[in-house]
Amino acid sequence: MNTQTKSLPKVLSFTEFKSYIFSAAFITAAVAIPAIAHQFNLAGPEWLPIQYFVLIAGYLLGWQVGLVTGLFSVIFSFALTHMPPAMILPQVILEIAVYGLAIGILREKKMNIFVSLVSAMVLGRLARIAYIMLFTKMSLTAFITESWQGIILQIILIPAVVLLSQKYVFEKRV
Repeated sequence: MNTQTKSLPKVLSFTEFKSYIFSAAFITAAVAIPAIAHQFNLAGPEWLPIQYFVLIAGYLLGWQVGLVTGLFSVIFSFALTHMPPAMILPQVILEIAVYGLAIGILREKKMNIFVSLVSAMVLGRLARIAYIMLFTKMSLTAFITESWQGIILQIILIPAVVLLSQKYVFEKRV
């Protein structure tokens, strides 16, 4: 299914220096914005602030940048702010890394933003559910029900950011 109408930047690999720059920028935003959001009680499992940057990075720049952004944003966030809490850190790292990886791969398969986004969100959630079931005694009920606001906001905002980026940032000028 190829319903993309605008051009995207080329997929970046880590043989290119700009991949490191873009990854660092998305990681910085994924750490800084949630830290600020915590000051206004807009962060955490309800609003999922780190995930936006990982999903956007993966879709716009490919699976490598998405995966690296997913892994390091959570690790750096924990190192600097102790968020997410240590108890759930491994499962959050897994979930968000899968988001960046999956959305990037789906983008490379020419899937549109909506299919890529929803599929990546489902795959990331399934990876975390599998982790919880295998390695913890946590309840799945709270995990499944507490993030609905953030999920809805992601489904609205991320495609808008991607489509605006395609139109105003990555459109080829003549």
